[in-house]
Amino acid sequence: MSMVLSLSLASLARAEDGDGLGKLNPFRDLKVERQGFKDSMKADREAFKAKIDADRKAFMDDLKTKRETFFLELKAKKEAWKTANKAMKTRFCEAVGNMVTVKFTMAIEQLGNFQTKAGVIIDQLNGDGKDTSLASESLDLSKQKLEDAKTKLASVKDSIPTECTDVTPDQFAEIKGGAREAKDLLKESREALHQSIREIMKLKGEDKDTESNDDNNE
Repeated sequence: MSMVLSLSLASLARAEDGDGLGKLNPFRDLKVERQGFKDSMKADREAFKAKIDADRKAFMDDLKTKRETFFLELKAKKEAWKTANKAMKTRFCEAVGNMVTVKFTMAIEQLGNFQTKAGVIIDQLNGDGKDTSLASESLDLSKQKLEDAKTKLASVKDSIPTECTDVTPDQFAEIKGGAREAKDLLKESREALHQSIREIMKLKGEDKDTESNDDNNE
């Protein structure tokens, strides 16, 4: 009897120390699984952020190259504008006015609507305990670039003379250059919004590549 009791106590001791049946300790195994899951999630988010940063850099580098080319060509156009007649100047003012008051205004409104929708979803995900820091960061950047675009567009509007037939080469270059900068800021806003949406979709388990759709919106 005493020998059986001793053996039982020894087995219990080994189990408590992690020996024998202790290897099947569900609490210890669950803790290990949770830590492994956390490590995996952290690595996944770090990889995703690295991709976002790389995509953003590639986008900005491409935008910068195209902008530099545009302004080099603008110098030649500015020189040629010295011989522009009144009809050309009138058409230029009409085209700029339409771009600023119609096309850009529509783009700004659409971006603002999508930003609002993205913000609502981010708040919902945040309420569900999701880490929305990356999505929020990109959305904030999108909003900042949109505000910068609005400011630049206001400046372009102010630079358009009342009498279009009097547009000087300097005014021509200023208007064209300002419109280009506003357009690029809108592109930056859209790209940042796209990155925010990618993170939202990832958090919702709907991660898909939508870059082909964005390419069609160029």
